[in-house]
Amino acid sequence: MPDAMRPGSVIADFDRDSIHTLPLSVLPISNTALSKARLIKNHRLETRIELFREAGMGSGQIAIDEVPDFFPGEPGALQDDLSLLMRIGQLPAFDPYSLRIGLRQAGIDVLTVDALQLSPAKRAELLPLMRNITRPLIAHLYGNGGVDPDDLNALIRLIANPDTPKVRARIQSMAAGLQVSLDALPDMLEDYGDTYLALSYYRSYFQYAFPVLKRIQDWMHEVMDNSYLQKNANAQRSFKEVEDVLVHVSASVTRRFDGFDRNTEINWDKVTVGTFRHVRDLISQHQRSLAEVICGLTVKIYEWEQRFPQGGGSPDKRAEFVTTDLKPGMDGLWGVERRAPKFDDPGRAGA
Repeated sequence: MPDAMRPGSVIADFDRDSIHTLPLSVLPISNTALSKARLIKNHRLETRIELFREAGMGSGQIAIDEVPDFFPGEPGALQDDLSLLMRIGQLPAFDPYSLRIGLRQAGIDVLTVDALQLSPAKRAELLPLMRNITRPLIAHLYGNGGVDPDDLNALIRLIANPDTPKVRARIQSMAAGLQVSLDALPDMLEDYGDTYLALSYYRSYFQYAFPVLKRIQDWMHEVMDNSYLQKNANAQRSFKEVEDVLVHVSASVTRRFDGFDRNTEINWDKVTVGTFRHVRDLISQHQRSLAEVICGLTVKIYEWEQRFPQGGGSPDKRAEFVTTDLKPGMDGLWGVERRAPKFDDPGRAGA
């Protein structure tokens, strides 16, 4: 299989960690000029190729099927590039986890793709969100002190080299429950940590999004309730439709993360390989819908922050933004969230 990483490519941390942008230099694109562009999810929740983004000039975007009009080249090679872009463009988001799945399905070797790894800074940012697994594990092995709960790598190193007979005995018991050798235990815990890191990645984006979504609702109400738009039925309808989706999606995603907190707790005294499989399956079942919904919310937020960095704006400008920028795609986003697995349904994931 071809390797997805172009030799010599340098990926900015923003793109490496982004949920909605993908530099095409990480894909085996034969057209050199095309490989300098990015694939993005735009604020209308469409997949587009971004040719440029400049302050004051905005973003220059084309649809994937318009590539031959902008990037002439050998027809056969260009068609191969288009086929790959079409497949990747159907992904729900461009975060590393969605990309790994999509590239494997496209027959691209992802084993050596450094671009599909989060930046060190992002990993460090996410580690505090993993305390649901680190704190109980530390308490099980070491009591409640002496080990930093935000340093999973240090904890795994300690498990590989236990410092007391008591800790060594507990690690041996854990390895037996997980049906692995002592030497294989650190790798298994690291793999589990990576799975949980994916959940933490989506949670971090949502934690940023949630208060901003509330500010957007307040921003809409400033003109819904206190301007001449009170008497504009069309504007009121658009505001209300967008607000309803934001409220329902936010509440539903919040319930999902609460469900993860309840359903991914591990009793390390009685851990089994089935425990790990349950958590992995649970996250896998939710991955695509979480990626799509949180990506959609993120691009809406980014567009609002860029267009109205200080809030404000006349009633007409706000109504126009809500209608032409916020509203498109929102019903589809709510549809994805409604169809997503639920934790409170005994017949579905997490029960």
